[in-house]
Amino acid sequence: MEKPVPRPGLIATILILMAAAFLVRGAPPQLQEGRVLAGPPAWSGGKLDDLRRQTDAWVADRFPARPYLIGLLNFARLQIGDSGSDRVLAGREGWLFYNDGSKLGPARGQPPLTDADAAEWLRGLSGRIEALEAGGAAYLVVAPPAKETIYPQFGPAWYRGPNPQRTSLRLAALADRTAPGHVVHLHDPVMGVAASGTEAFSRHDTHWTGDGAYAGYAAIMDRLRALGVDQPTRPLRDFRPAVNGVNPPRDLALMLGVASFVPIHYRGYVDPAAAGYKTTWLSEQRGWTAPQVVDTGLAGKPTLLLTRDSFSNALTPFLLGHFSRVVLTHIDDGFWRQDLIDRFHPDLVMLEVQEHGLGFSMRGAPSVSEAAERRIEAVLPKAPTHGPLARSAPSRGRFKALGRTDRAGLDASVAAPGCAVDQALLDVRGLAMAGWISDLSDRHAPLAGAVRLTSAAGDFVQPLEMDQDRPDVAAFFKRTLAQPLGFTRTLNVTGLPPGTYSLQVYRRTATGWIGCRGPNALFMPKG
Repeated sequence: MEKPVPRPGLIATILILMAAAFLVRGAPPQLQEGRVLAGPPAWSGGKLDDLRRQTDAWVADRFPARPYLIGLLNFARLQIGDSGSDRVLAGREGWLFYNDGSKLGPARGQPPLTDADAAEWLRGLSGRIEALEAGGAAYLVVAPPAKETIYPQFGPAWYRGPNPQRTSLRLAALADRTAPGHVVHLHDPVMGVAASGTEAFSRHDTHWTGDGAYAGYAAIMDRLRALGVDQPTRPLRDFRPAVNGVNPPRDLALMLGVASFVPIHYRGYVDPAAAGYKTTWLSEQRGWTAPQVVDTGLAGKPTLLLTRDSFSNALTPFLLGHFSRVVLTHIDDGFWRQDLIDRFHPDLVMLEVQEHGLGFSMRGAPSVSEAAERRIEAVLPKAPTHGPLARSAPSRGRFKALGRTDRAGLDASVAAPGCAVDQALLDVRGLAMAGWISDLSDRHAPLAGAVRLTSAAGDFVQPLEMDQDRPDVAAFFKRTLAQPLGFTRTLNVTGLPPGTYSLQVYRRTATGWIGCRGPNALFMPKG
């Protein structure tokens, strides 16, 4: 039997740290952990061990000295080039970089883009361009660069710099050959800012600075003039610099808890004319990610629908003054917003997505013409493909209101370890879908699955079989997976109420349901 380890020193240290937390003047270091802290224990007469675990978690998360301990420890580690968070990479000279789990994999060109995926992406791009041009509107995709591609010299010691054949650059080059003028990769203009000695990115944040964003804006305006938006680029002197401010961008330092210990410097810009703009919210949500309409009062200028990510925060002050109305929506609510296009009839639809997200941005696009197919095949003649999402005859089944029993089962599902809703098109002809979902095991999986559509009009479900082989998925994961795991179907939507739907795909496994989130904004028009 082991002797219990005496812990008087540990107990004394804890007491000293608790006392120090109360003696330290000023606010504790800011810390953003990206998780929900443990709540107070809620014992209901069960096992005492459960109560002890809940209490331990609650006390640990609210220990008064905790922010100081985490911040100071991570600051000390940062001095030797080490990071205290698996989401943050420590680079040279105190620079920080975001880690999505791949250790800068997209910048390094990992995983490489397959010809089949490139062909599907080009189909999505062409489908959107054609759909908008049919209604007299233009489409533009802009891709801000990632920090590690502009400042590779400050990356971690093991980082050898960006791959010139990475997915975003290859897609932009292919787009220039199949749909010229509709994709702008902003790496070169932003690199020009960095080369001039002006900060295009700050050390402690993921996003570009206002100076980097202005270079991107100037390149965007050059392209817009080619698309028929006849307006000059405004000079930088039209905008007021805003250095740091109340809450300067510093997300990486906040993840480490060191924002109070490092010198934060970030320069953005504001448009003085924006004080006269009027914002109308399109939902009960508030905040920059919420859907909204900005009316500038600038009569005679076009309407813009901008679907964006967080890089837009520094970019939109430069763009707003070129439009009479700007409809803003976030990519988490869908890369393609047919409902907003039908409602606001924009002259220009722009997608802004940081380069590492570019490869996922064409999901949910309209179908593509035969002429566009021929252009894509001329560029990628040998690309194996699952083909464009052709509409098969709709299923015989129908969407039905989700009952209490089915709801309980689907609500208890866990996130699928691997899945993708590659395309989803909803209109009165049906819900055309393609994708895959798997628990990434080599166990035989049932074919039974389901599709769930949720909106203010109700919660609806329809069976969906997973009956297609996807050897490309098995090849990507370099392992044998239970086949089949893919689906390509057109589901009957007769009787489905009009409205905007979010989509979930589910599959049964040996241990229960797994789920995969699809687009948040599929629009069902009135029949």
